[in-house]
Amino acid sequence: VCVCVCLFTAVAALAFNAEDVVVTRAWMNSQDDPESRAEKLLSQMTIDEKITMVHGWSGPYVGNVPGNSRLGIPPLNLNDGPQGFRDNAHPGSTTSWPSGLTVAATFNSSSMYQWGAAMGKEFYKKGANVQLGPGMCLARVPVNGRNFEYLAGEDPYFGYIMAQPVVKGIQSQGVIANAKHYVNNNQETNRGSVSENVDERTRFEMYYPAFEGAVEAGVGSFMCSYNKINNVWSCENNSTLTTDLKILNNREKKRFWVMSDWGATHSTSITEGLDQEMPSGNFMGDALKSKILSGAISNATLDNSLLNILTPMFAVGLFDNNNTNSINNNVTSVAHNLLARQLSAESHVLLKNDGVLPLSVSSDKKIGVFGAQAYADVTVHGGGSGQVIPYYVSAPLDAIREKYGIVTKHIPCDQVQYLQNVDFFQPGNPSSDAANASDCCGQCQARPGCNVFTYTGGKCYFKATTEGRVSSDGRISGIVAEPPVCNGGKCVFYSDGSNLTSTQNIAKEVDVAVVFVSTSSSEGSDRTNLLLGNGQEDLISVVSSAAKKTVVVVTTPGAILTDWREEVNAIVTNFMPGQEFGNAATEVLFGDVNPSGHLPLTFPNIENEVGFTTRQYPGLDNAAQAYYDEQLLVGYRWYDAKGVVPAFPFGHGLSYTTFHYTDLKISGMSVSATITNTGSVGGAEVPQLYLGFPSSSGEPPSQLKGFNKVHLAPSASTTVTFNLTDRDVSIWDTQQHAWSKVSGSFGVSVGASSRDIRLHGSMTV
Repeated sequence: VCVCVCLFTAVAALAFNAEDVVVTRAWMNSQDDPESRAEKLLSQMTIDEKITMVHGWSGPYVGNVPGNSRLGIPPLNLNDGPQGFRDNAHPGSTTSWPSGLTVAATFNSSSMYQWGAAMGKEFYKKGANVQLGPGMCLARVPVNGRNFEYLAGEDPYFGYIMAQPVVKGIQSQGVIANAKHYVNNNQETNRGSVSENVDERTRFEMYYPAFEGAVEAGVGSFMCSYNKINNVWSCENNSTLTTDLKILNNREKKRFWVMSDWGATHSTSITEGLDQEMPSGNFMGDALKSKILSGAISNATLDNSLLNILTPMFAVGLFDNNNTNSINNNVTSVAHNLLARQLSAESHVLLKNDGVLPLSVSSDKKIGVFGAQAYADVTVHGGGSGQVIPYYVSAPLDAIREKYGIVTKHIPCDQVQYLQNVDFFQPGNPSSDAANASDCCGQCQARPGCNVFTYTGGKCYFKATTEGRVSSDGRISGIVAEPPVCNGGKCVFYSDGSNLTSTQNIAKEVDVAVVFVSTSSSEGSDRTNLLLGNGQEDLISVVSSAAKKTVVVVTTPGAILTDWREEVNAIVTNFMPGQEFGNAATEVLFGDVNPSGHLPLTFPNIENEVGFTTRQYPGLDNAAQAYYDEQLLVGYRWYDAKGVVPAFPFGHGLSYTTFHYTDLKISGMSVSATITNTGSVGGAEVPQLYLGFPSSSGEPPSQLKGFNKVHLAPSASTTVTFNLTDRDVSIWDTQQHAWSKVSGSFGVSVGASSRDIRLHGSMTV
């Protein structure tokens, strides 16, 4: 959904005369199935009432469809986004969760469900009944600006599995999930006009499976994307919307509706598979009504779209549970803060460890914390519709200080020095109404992570640091907290890295150095490259050359280059970790949480390692025509096919313990293996099953077909079983337009990543 939303200027009033027949609401019998209830309701609707529901109107949410009091139809209140309720009018009133790609790094369906259910609960309490998420596009382009939103990573089977629990979690809370962006929204560069030119087999094998998983989970809605597919706009593409999505990928003929992305409707395309235009009614309002009245579009077509909308509304409970909550509500909670921390910690991926981690307060008595990402300028989410402004951000420096018993003591407001005409300019800080500077100071004192405030014009801005000090007429600022450096013999030293000389001096003196680095991305544009930028590579080199031991923690919206990886002792990545970043990272670094995340996408050695030509990305004719010439060779499939060893492969993730794989057994379509924790601490492992198809199939050398997260105490063992289906050993037949089971000998590999295979075997199909 676009960040800037142009809303329709007026909502039509549905007026009815007193002599209107009183309607018996037979559709309110909850014993009937949802589609039958929808059909009964539809039979009582006028054409104007129907038209009202197939386009957006003005209102307080990102998307709005008014309710119908005559028939008891609740309004549709649609809101961003894919990793939490975006409410810029009430910043800090919702949880800033880890992003979709981040939680996907848990490789844990249960965690995905918890994440979805928690988001759904907050949407419900905000009065919304449609969450515009989750995002599930494939990470075809490493620099895609929205990769952080998408839970599919770079693998279609992975996306198929991970989409389902999120959809079920969201909808368990009485909120309809929205699978987006359908389809091939794989770049932000020229997204509003680029044609993604993809052959049929590639679409079905690579780009549809995550959305197919959403269908199987009972998702209530889809969002078609801005781009074209094979030179036809996504939101009027009958091939992808109707034939592929609603028929071929919907074997059980489930009802769901397709809405346009905001402003992505280009015609009255209800006959091509679009059910609802957002955010207004340029094509699906009066223009649609005129075409129906003239017979150009049939009533049956409109009725079908209404059934697609109404059926999931009944199925998810919108009619039976009257949601009277307000968008003004603050829906944050201690329970959700703790869950955000748990999910973020589980999402951390240990990429490298030379025995430095976990850290110990007793042995690493002097720790150096480096980088603006640690305290001065903390990134925890990407930009655009996926951004949620948090009530607070847990900064790593604060969390590490707390770990060392270094308590920040707040200065009482009557002792704070009020700095006149001074601002600590840090865009994006949370704010609240305040009566005066003294009130602002008190609010800062009570707010976690607030050490500095600025008051102006009835607004109080909360800040963690004194970065960005500037003169600004009329503003009043104050510093309410100045933490000490040491607690007895335990010390935490900090440098934001802006002065490399002082940074190097600190690094020389400490027992261990932890460098926090980050880069980000946003809807609307792709990343320029896969570097950290802003001098952060130099910061890593300066610190690692001086320190005894160096740990790097990387916050990133997707793949990143790690040319410096041989210079450091340990590397952890947490993608876009959300508001509990500092606490979660500290728990992992010090071993309170044993890392168990795995990479949902490959980290390359160099820029454009897969060798995309301009024709492939961003596309010919000034990014107007992008051709998927690589076909099935996306991500690790390309690396396997070309024999290239990546910096860090898909599925990779280390632990503070070790696991041994034994006893591979293959019986028919069942594969099992025994996993044993051979280390001294409990931990979680993710055994992964990869199949190698017969060469005649034209498939990549190896592809994921199973994974399962298991938690094991020291010396404990468990047997993990993967039950394959016919679909797992099938390819898409473009002649029959159906899945075709492949016969022959399949390679069977079970391991800890796509490149760390522990057990080999074969099976005949």
